[in-house]
Amino acid sequence: MQELPINADELVSTLLRLAENEIVCLLDSCGVGHLGSHLLIAGIEPVEVFEITNDDPSVTLNLLDEILSCDQAAIFTISYEFGKKLLNIPTREKIFSPPEPDVFLATFDSFIVHDYDTRNTSVCGKIGKIEERLRGEISDFRSEISDLRFEISDSRSEIKDRSAKVTSNFTKPEYLAAIEVIKERIRRGDTYQTNLTQQLSVELQKDSSPAAIFERLRRDHPAPFSTFIKRTDSTIISASPERFFRVRSPHVSKGNARAISTSPIKGTRRRGESITEDERLRNDLLTSEKDRAENTMIVDLLRNDLGRVCEFGSVNVEKLCDLEEHPTLFHLVSTINGELRDDVKFSDILRAVFPCGSITGAPKISTMKIIDEIETADRGLSMGAIGYYLPTTWHSSLATCDLSVAIRTMVVRDNVATFNVGGGITIDSDPEKEFDETLLKAKALLNALGHAGTI
Repeated sequence: MQELPINADELVSTLLRLAENEIVCLLDSCGVGHLGSHLLIAGIEPVEVFEITNDDPSVTLNLLDEILSCDQAAIFTISYEFGKKLLNIPTREKIFSPPEPDVFLATFDSFIVHDYDTRNTSVCGKIGKIEERLRGEISDFRSEISDLRFEISDSRSEIKDRSAKVTSNFTKPEYLAAIEVIKERIRRGDTYQTNLTQQLSVELQKDSSPAAIFERLRRDHPAPFSTFIKRTDSTIISASPERFFRVRSPHVSKGNARAISTSPIKGTRRRGESITEDERLRNDLLTSEKDRAENTMIVDLLRNDLGRVCEFGSVNVEKLCDLEEHPTLFHLVSTINGELRDDVKFSDILRAVFPCGSITGAPKISTMKIIDEIETADRGLSMGAIGYYLPTTWHSSLATCDLSVAIRTMVVRDNVATFNVGGGITIDSDPEKEFDETLLKAKALLNALGHAGTI
């Protein structure tokens, strides 16, 4: 590893400048320090870029295993629709299907890593060319902005026109009616909990570039699994608070087997306007039987999923319904751990756990079929996954791979940002409250996009 004299904010600004003209992949924990997520990891100048869509998911999985077993690092995205292919769920024709590949993957000879705990920035992998280029870019960046950096950065992140046009694939009455349909399917025994989403599309304002949107989100709503990925014809911007799964090598996990952990989120409340209101809402979530039942159902689902690839008896619930605080929201989060069997490949893990149960519901397959019947638009990357792979020879103290659930995640294409927001519907759900929860979850993204007011 080779250290670089740059802090996290300068590194992000430098990478966003590069993304104006080339592919850049940035995964940023924003210093939040959630579930051990304390890093910023970035890749520039990819060796190869893949956008894979195939009717046979086995072909895609075999390619992933091949790529993610070599001595190159990778940053990748996996669409929700790929999960339907894995589980052999036929898809009905939708009114809108975002042109999202099953898998986007970029491989790299080196990664740039910033550790928020130590405040050190380094290059790992093949150092020479990337280190030399970054030092030049950092020098150019500092000479341009000098002592005015923060003033300029703040001005870039302000929105002059807050009238962004927002459309949804559901009207409010249609969304409320869909909830009632799900509750009837629960009564029939087809599902216990169904994650219903609406898809929002927002036209970008003249003063809103993808880089500026990411800067605003990072400043106002720092999230442990934030993402900025500039692809060939689109940009991914995410403020996800949810880890999907992490795999650590025996050296990192301090055991004899690779360790896997997953941390589903179920249960949400807004933050209060005062300390007193904050405390009331915090206690309301912690004591909510509905939210705890919702979370526990997904924990049971994920325990079963992990059991397919873990050593017998090794799967355990480390934390159940812990309260997690974010700038605008409270969440209930649980953590499940296990030890992977020696013969398990990355493709085996995906077959066992993808997509994450927290964004499908339970039982997974029958519930995903119900989602496909009710939702009128493909989810695309929303509710899929974003992550990285790192060879253990590069950085022995880091996880082999770490994936987030692609919630609070937008794809910007042709000057339009598209993302899904939703929640788990149970027999006790109040349709009005469930609809309001989707808007609460959309608030941070909509604010960053320049929307003010109701949808």
